[in-house]
Order: sequence, then C-alpha cells, then structure tokens
Amino acid sequence: MRLGLTVLLSGVALLLLASSLFADDGSMEASKGSLPDTTTASPISLVGITRDYGLENEPDFKHSPRTSVLYSTIVPGLGQARNGRWAKASAFVVVGALLVANTIVESDRADRYLHLSRNATSVEEAEDYYADYSRHYDARDRMIWWTVGFWVVNMLDAYIDGHLFAFSRQ
Repeated sequence: MRLGLTVLLSGVALLLLASSLFADDGSMEASKGSLPDTTTASPISLVGITRDYGLENEPDFKHSPRTSVLYSTIVPGLGQARNGRWAKASAFVVVGALLVANTIVESDRADRYLHLSRNATSVEEAEDYYADYSRHYDARDRMIWWTVGFWVVNMLDAYIDGHLFAFSRQ
C-alpha cells in the first residue's frame, strides 16, 4: 500500500515535470513564440522590445514568499509549484515521498523486530531480534532527521524562489 502511494506520487511528479517542459503543441519551444535576437540590438531598440513584450512592468498581482513557504510546509514541492518552478517541485515531491516512505518502512521494521524479541523462545533469539530492532530504530531516527532537514531546505528554497518570482518574470 505504501509502496503504491509512493509510486503514484512519483508518477504525478514526473507528469508535472514532463508537462512543464513542453509547450501546448508538444514542441519544446516556448508557447508564446520566440523573442527576437538581441545580441546585436542597440539599447534604444531594446526599450521597444521590452515594451512590446510587457517586460518593463511589474507583475499585476501580489506574490508573497510567505505563502509559498506555507504551501511547502504542507506538502514539499507545492511552494515551488506555486512559484512556477515545476522541475524543482517534481524533484521535491519525489524525494519527500521517498523519505517519508522510508521512514515509515524503518519504523514498521523496528516495531516488528521488537515484537519478535518480546515473543522469542530463547535468550539468544531475543538478543538477535533486539539487535535488529535497535538497528532499524536507529535507521528510523536517521531518516526522521533527514526528512526534517529536507523539509527545512524545501521551505527555504520556496521562500527564496518566492522573492525571486517577479525578478525571474522580467
């Protein structure tokens, strides 16, 4: 069940990544056409180009970095998706799902070996099961720390991208 959920979330993330790479017609070009070549343009002609494409104006909506952080706090990658960073959002969703799934798996294994050690028939068998329990318990704790660190990096990235949102659109 958990593996199926992880595969489903990974598939959705890859679908988001693929849809962000391609334009509406299936080509990898930008959907609004290409910008003119500005390598040999004079500064005066660049003013006309920025006016024609609306690049001199600020975005007409408010984009709060705090909202992006709130979204990324709820689901890793959601803040990046709000900021229009689809490749990063897909990566954060996949890595976050894998970290959470691995934490759950290690916790289940630790619980199983603890149960087996309590119900063992001999002392040696109980010690072996308890050693396995300790190993999986420590692995679970490490995975929790990795997940918390990942979540913090995810929120910081959403915050920084939220601040750079208007800059990247101009």
